[in-house]
This record gives sequence, structure tokens and C-alpha cells, in this order.
Amino acid sequence: MAFKDLIVHQTDGAGSKRSLEVAMALALDNDAHLTGVYVLNYPAVPTFVQAEVPPELIQQGYETIRKAAAECREAFEASCQREGVRGEFRVMEGDPVEAMALCARYSDLVIAAQPDPDHPAVQDRVPEGLVMASGRPLLAVPYAGKLGKIGQRVMVAWNGSREATRAIHDAMPFLEKAESVVVFGVDPESDDHIAGADLALHLSRHGVNAEPRHVVAPDLEVADALLSTVSDLNIDLLVMGAYGHSRLREFVLGGATRQVFRSMTCPVLLSH
Repeated sequence: MAFKDLIVHQTDGAGSKRSLEVAMALALDNDAHLTGVYVLNYPAVPTFVQAEVPPELIQQGYETIRKAAAECREAFEASCQREGVRGEFRVMEGDPVEAMALCARYSDLVIAAQPDPDHPAVQDRVPEGLVMASGRPLLAVPYAGKLGKIGQRVMVAWNGSREATRAIHDAMPFLEKAESVVVFGVDPESDDHIAGADLALHLSRHGVNAEPRHVVAPDLEVADALLSTVSDLNIDLLVMGAYGHSRLREFVLGGATRQVFRSMTCPVLLSH
């Protein structure tokens, strides 16, 4: 298995450059086609405001947004040419999550940057929304820290759930190439512990070097246990199922998923 069709979310933020760097490396490793997607999210201007603001001023704001997209396209195409990656760049309009989710459904993997809390942006909600809305796995790239080769030392967060099972299936292109894979459970029930060993055996039949591990820490949050182990084992990719629900037009991640997403120290593959 291999990723052959990749989508990377692009914005004018600093995190976009990091996600593009990761996407380029994955495209090269998998001989994949890479599509950069930039969503023009024009601010809604109420009628009463339009009456008070000169039309040319509103138009100037729109031109600024389109200029940022053009600059992002230029950087993307230059990177593809420099790295020898087959790629294309799409500029879309509308709700960022809906537009990205539509593109994601015609891909194997979506790459997006973790929002930087010190530099909030309009499209910060896109990565979390994509996890729930796209039907495809999301590779979230941390906004800080050193980015090395991804997928050499992988940890799978395992609790026997449907979401965790889906995440493992979606991550198989990484798992099959990894030097080592840890199937990790937090406070497992006896059945979960057995299932972790069974999962490691199943992965070994795919040529995956998998080792079951678990920790019993009832006073520690699941997310904290995962992130602590990621650090201890020098993990470069965490694979986990994403839990959450929709609330009106918003998608809300569950507690452990949300905490890992906001505090990640390595790339995280999330699948719902």
C-alpha cells in the first residue's frame, strides 16, 4: 500500500510552510501526486456596513485575500519544481472546512498544520473540522519543533474501538515502512490488553514490526499518557482514532483527541 494522491491545506500562515514541507517529503517517498488547496474565505459584510464603507475599500480587502492566494500558489509551484514532485494548486471559495472536505474525499491523505495559539487565524478550525467531515485520514503537522523523517518510529493508540481500527487501516502505508511500531494502550481492560497483542500479531502478518505495550496510570489523563510515551520513546508519528460529534454546523472533537491535537509534539495521523 502507498499514498498516491495527497492533499495539503495551504494558507498564508507560518504553519502552512511546515505542512508543505511534510507533504513534499511524503509525495517523494510515495511517488504521489500532490494537490495544494487554498480556500478564499471572504468575510461577510453586512448590508448596513456596506452602506457606510466605500465599495473600493471592500474590493481592496478582497484583492488582498486573492493576492495572498497567488503568492501561496507561486511558493507551492516553485517547491514542486525544485523537488520534482507532480502537483497542482487549487483555489476555492466558500466555507473552508466544507471546501477542503470536498477535495479530501478524492485523496488518500490530507495534510494540515496544527493551529498556533500564539498566532490565531481564521482557518484554524479547518484541521479539526476535516477530521470529522472529510472521511479521510488527516496528518496534523505540529506548529513547532523539529521536523525529521516521519514514520520511522510509530506509536498506535489502541483501545479496541472502531475509530482506532479505522486509523490503523488508514495508516498502513506508514506502518508497513516503519522501523518499529508500538501498539500502546492506556489503562487497558484485560480484553483490551489481549486485543493489543492480537493487533500486533495481525500487523506482523503484514510485515509490520509491532510490539504491544500498555501503561496503568489511573490518575493520568489518556492524552497525557500518550504524549508522555511519545516523548519517552522518541516517536515521530502517533496514529490514533478521532472521537467527536457534530454540533449544528461545527464539528467538536472529544476530550482526549482534542488535547492531543492541541498539545502534539510530533505529527499525528487522525482518523474518524
